Amino acid sequence: MCDVSEKDPDSYIDVDRDPVATAYHGFLSITVHTLRHRRFDGTMSPTLKRELLERGTSVCLLPYDPKTDKVLLIRQFLIGALVAGLAPRPLQVVAGMVDKDESDETAVRREALEEAGCTLKRLARAQAFLPSPGGTSERIVAFCGEADLEGLGGIHGLPSEGEDIRVEVVFAEAAIALLDSGAIEAGPAVVILQWFARHRERLRAEWLR
Repeated sequence: MCDVSEKDPDSYIDVDRDPVATAYHGFLSITVHTLRHRRFDGTMSPTLKRELLERGTSVCLLPYDPKTDKVLLIRQFLIGALVAGLAPRPLQVVAGMVDKDESDETAVRREALEEAGCTLKRLARAQAFLPSPGGTSERIVAFCGEADLEGLGGIHGLPSEGEDIRVEVVFAEAAIALLDSGAIEAGPAVVILQWFARHRERLRAEWLR
């Protein structure tokens, strides 16, 4: 991981924070932060109060079969899409939270098996991003993984987590076209497919050697 302060020194500023309060703790947590931060003119801001959804680190994955030039997408119910007034079972990519003391790579391989029955041969780390840093601490690390997608499909997921996930294997060009048409809006899918569209030919050449 690069040191952001070396490439973007303006990203780091002085922040005075009071002790963090917890407003809710369950599968997710909401914390309340009272703080002041250094402004662009050098003065300190007024005291601000910000609620934050604590998510930690997550991973997302686009499995890719370079032999057939196909990718694996999934569908499952998403409460956020429903509340936003959108179709509640959109196309998206494999994703999940990184468990304590688990590496990003281990987590993404585990999620591939749980959500898609997919075994990964090798991984390309694509992009890390903050999906909504104004309201959540979540940081998502995106991967593209080489996989044999022949015969994959069906319903997957952990019943203990209420998962009901359908696998869909499509040609890479079709997936990129769906992205370009606006049919794919789930954030992790948008990010990894944008990256994949730019790096697909390089990956295919390397993985077919």
